[in-house]
Amino acid sequence: MRAVELFRIRLPLVEPFQTARSATIHKDALLVRVVTDDVSGWGEVGAEVAPTYAPDTLDTARLVLRDELVPRVFAGVPLDEVRGHHPAQGALTGALLDAELRATGVSLASHLGGTRPFVDAGVAIGRHADIAGAVAAAATFADLGYRSFKLKIAPGHDVNVVEAIRAEVGADIGLQVDANGSYDLADADHLAKLDPLDLVCFEQPLAPDARVDHARLAARLQTPIGLDESITSPRVARDAIELNACEVVSIKSGLVGGITAAGRIHDLCASSGVAARAGGMLETGVGRAALLALASLPGFTVIGDLSASNRYFAHDVTEPFVLDHGRLEVPTGPGLGVTPLPAMLARATIAHERLTP
Repeated sequence: MRAVELFRIRLPLVEPFQTARSATIHKDALLVRVVTDDVSGWGEVGAEVAPTYAPDTLDTARLVLRDELVPRVFAGVPLDEVRGHHPAQGALTGALLDAELRATGVSLASHLGGTRPFVDAGVAIGRHADIAGAVAAAATFADLGYRSFKLKIAPGHDVNVVEAIRAEVGADIGLQVDANGSYDLADADHLAKLDPLDLVCFEQPLAPDARVDHARLAARLQTPIGLDESITSPRVARDAIELNACEVVSIKSGLVGGITAAGRIHDLCASSGVAARAGGMLETGVGRAALLALASLPGFTVIGDLSASNRYFAHDVTEPFVLDHGRLEVPTGPGLGVTPLPAMLARATIAHERLTP
C-alpha cells in the first residue's frame, strides 16, 4: 500500500433534515482512499459532525485514522488492538476491502453473498414545523414511487403526525417511526397509541444503552421494537436479541465496525428469526454503494434507509443512484462499483491529507 488519503467533504442537502436531536443543512463526510500500486479503494466514515447521534464524530475519526489505524496498517499490526472507534475502523477496512475486490474483479455484493439485483427503496421523513408539511412530504415521496417511509418522531410530534400521514398514504405504504432515543419507559402508555397505526417497527424509542428497558417496553407494545443506535457490535446485537429487546435490528456498518461485522449481524438475525434492516447515515455515493451491497443480502426483510441520491443531494460525489419503480439497483462492478468523480470530489473537498508509510 502506497498511501491513505483522507477527504473531508461538504455537500449541501436539497432540504434541511430534522431529527429528534439535531438539524442538518449540509452533509459533512470523511472519505478514505487507500492507494495501492494497481488500484484505489474507497470507504466512508459513518459518523456526524457532533456527538448527538453517537459518541464518534468526523474529527475523532480523522484523528484515530491519522494517529493509530493507518500507521498500524502500514506496520502490519492488527486493527483489533484498537478498542472502539468503529466508524473510523469501518471506513478504513472498507477501503482496503474495496481495493482488494477491485483488483480481483469481484463486486462487494457478490463478496458478501448478496442475492438481490435490486432492493426496495425507503425514505426517511424528518420532522417538519407542522403536520401539513410532513403530510405534503409523504405525498410527494409516495408519488415518486417510495413504498416505505421512516418518520422521525419526538415527544409532542408523534401520534398525531403518524395518524395524518397514514390517512394520506393509505395502508399500502409501510410506515416506520424513529425516535432516536427521545422517550423514556414512563412514556409507554402514550407510545401504545401508535399500535393501531399498523407500523412496521418503532426504531430506537429509548436511550441507546437502555436494552433492558427496551425489553420491558417491547412487552407492553404491539408495534415491533427496532434497535439502531443500541447496536454497536455483533455481541451487543446477540445480547439484545436474547433479552427480547427488539424484533428488528437496524444494522449500520459505521456503528458496528465495518461491513464484515455488519454481515455477521445479518447472519445472526437470520439464524435467530429476527428481522434486519439496512441502516443509513445520509451517505454520499461511496457509503450508499456499500449500503446497497449490504442490503442485497437475503435476511434484510424490513426496508431500510435506501433512498435515491437526489433525496439528499442535487449533485453527489459519485454517479447518482436513481429510483426505478420504487427500487435501487445494486452495483455490480468490482468492489463498490462506484468511484468519486474527480471534478465533484474536488468541488466538495474542504480539507485533504495524504498519509504515507
